[in-house]
Amino acid sequence: MRVIDAALPDALVRRARAAISRLGRERLHSSYFTTFWLPRNGAPAHAVEEAVLALWRLARPRGCAGAEWWIGRSHTTRIPLEFHFDQDVRGRLRRHPRLSSVFFFNPVRGGQLAVTDQVPGGGAATRLETIAPRRNRYAVFAGNLLHGVLDARGRSPGRRLPGPAGRLRVTLVVNYWERWPTDVPTWNESGIYRSLRR
Repeated sequence: MRVIDAALPDALVRRARAAISRLGRERLHSSYFTTFWLPRNGAPAHAVEEAVLALWRLARPRGCAGAEWWIGRSHTTRIPLEFHFDQDVRGRLRRHPRLSSVFFFNPVRGGQLAVTDQVPGGGAATRLETIAPRRNRYAVFAGNLLHGVLDARGRSPGRRLPGPAGRLRVTLVVNYWERWPTDVPTWNESGIYRSLRR
């Protein structure tokens, strides 16, 4: 696990965050499952893809054809996914990205990225490392590790927590792949999140 603070130029962070704000509630509850492909030498279509390319330079993945990216938005009182392995979910073969990574736009209560040392087909995890959300913080880890997001109490997510939702946790998740994952469109092909580009 590598953690880089002050990862991106502040102006780029502001522009990418402003683009995400323009989405409003569009696909809010399915944001973790709304992914896009950006080829290695692709031209960015908006500020979020500019951030993806800038993060690529920090992650330094070797032998990758491109990056799968998505905007993770959720309240830490209602985390929409369990601990999981990143993989080509629509492919016939189980493939994992070479590297997985999370860029944080803001601090929130809870919402830590939790990464274990468990790999597919291996034994149970023996280590767990957590990274607290901080503005302009970037975490990079091996793409075949079991990981997840902790809830507002810093625990493995389960059912929705009582009380107010609190602040929205906003991240940019970037997975670097040797080959294009199955049926993941480019942003231009997808026809969604059009307000990312003014």
